[in-house]
Amino acid sequence: MQNKKPLALIDDDADIRDLLRKYMDQQGYEVVTFADGESFLEAKFSDFSLAILDIGLPGIDGLNVCRHLRQHSDLPVIMLTAASDDLDRILGLELGADDYMGKPFNPRELLARVKALLRRAEAKSTVASNAPQLAINHQQRTVRISEAWLSLTGAEFDLLSLLAQHQGQIVSKDDISQALHGRTSAPFDRAIDTAVSRLRAKLAEFYPDAIQNVRSKGYVLVMPCL
Repeated sequence: MQNKKPLALIDDDADIRDLLRKYMDQQGYEVVTFADGESFLEAKFSDFSLAILDIGLPGIDGLNVCRHLRQHSDLPVIMLTAASDDLDRILGLELGADDYMGKPFNPRELLARVKALLRRAEAKSTVASNAPQLAINHQQRTVRISEAWLSLTGAEFDLLSLLAQHQGQIVSKDDISQALHGRTSAPFDRAIDTAVSRLRAKLAEFYPDAIQNVRSKGYVLVMPCL
């Protein structure tokens, strides 16, 4: 077995599920199949190394499955789309899919993409395991990154503390504004963006792009926390 965890294949076409399961098995990859998005969403995402996700699923479609998955996991995703449907492909990538393939496809090409994506995920995991760790002492209101102490203003500490409570998850501007200022953000209010920018600059010495902007959604802290 080349990968420790199985691949998840979510496709309502029984022939495709059977074909890919047998082909991947011959190549040393275990595959767990799902006929719909609902059954996959009930599974434990951490049990898999990668998901192969068809967009055209009955019930919850692949785009909504990908959206839900990205709210809870960074599991690598390859989306299967109709070859001519550029809009679905673009939407899938915007929702967080890592790669896509148009149907019909060559199983050998899919295998190559699976291998490449697993290598990227492994390299990312290695970098993350060696990355500086963020430690927040809420009682003393101090922040330590590895062995270094980070100097923050009171507002910056509150912002970092909020983002760290939801580490890896998107926190909306309204939630940030409500927590820091007791009100929702105004449409053209740049105060939150400015505060995040200043905090990101202080973190950048230890972890580049520690706070990422998710367009029209909010901010997410990707830096590892203790």
